[in-house]
Amino acid sequence: MKRILIFVTGLLLLGSTLAHAEELTTVAVVDINRVAMAFFRNSSAVREIERFKTEIQEEVNRLTAEIKALQEQKLQAQEAGNEERALALDQQIYQKTQYLRDYYRVKTQQLEERQRKLTESSTFLQELKNALEYVAETHGFSVIFKSTDPDLLWWHKEVDITDLVIERLMGSAR
Repeated sequence: MKRILIFVTGLLLLGSTLAHAEELTTVAVVDINRVAMAFFRNSSAVREIERFKTEIQEEVNRLTAEIKALQEQKLQAQEAGNEERALALDQQIYQKTQYLRDYYRVKTQQLEERQRKLTESSTFLQELKNALEYVAETHGFSVIFKSTDPDLLWWHKEVDITDLVIERLMGSAR
């Protein structure tokens, strides 16, 4: 009888341990910048950010077209046997490419800074926190990461809750 009691107690302990082992931490990812853009979509700050993005893209397109034109000129100079002209064009291509890289890097940093300032408003942060808590609790997520976290290498679209957070924010804003 004593052996049976010990055996049953052991089984119960083992069963409860296995039951706890089945609890998994569920992780979600959210794109805060996309949420902020949706939240502030009608504000002048977002319109300014969108205008800035457009300006950057237009300048990148213009510089890229210039580089392509120089590359074509270089090819023509090489085909004509004008190595001096080809070397000069090669130098121009190099300088323009470096400028394009630097321009893009600086403008991207400026854009990210503007977006960061937008997402740090106290009203937005409080509403975002509330929306994240609601989505996490109703959908069973234990942890939520920013999609811009440098330690996140990959995630499946099923753990991206950005749209759910936007829906919650837009629903509570009405």
